[in-house]
Amino acid sequence: MIFAWLKDKIPHCSFVKKRINDDILIVCSNDLMIYYFNATAAFFIQLADGKTTVDEIKTQFVKNYEVSEEELETDFIDMIRDLQWKGIVTLE
Repeated sequence: MIFAWLKDKIPHCSFVKKRINDDILIVCSNDLMIYYFNATAAFFIQLADGKTTVDEIKTQFVKNYEVSEEELETDFIDMIRDLQWKGIVTLE
């Protein structure tokens, strides 16, 4: 499973600037593209501090959201892939 490979990786965020406007996180990527993220993605970006593993971030999500771990793992794979494509997150 993909999440088994992903869980020990450490996500690092990289962008020029970010700002929260109500429940929306606005991020200017390093290539100066502007992206808008909902509260869930904003929470992930906040926790992706370069020290915390994906599995530790998942634990925080389970504590804060009513979601099954299996569903969350699938959502994490999609979200991390999207953030990587946008150049917002890299994995170590």
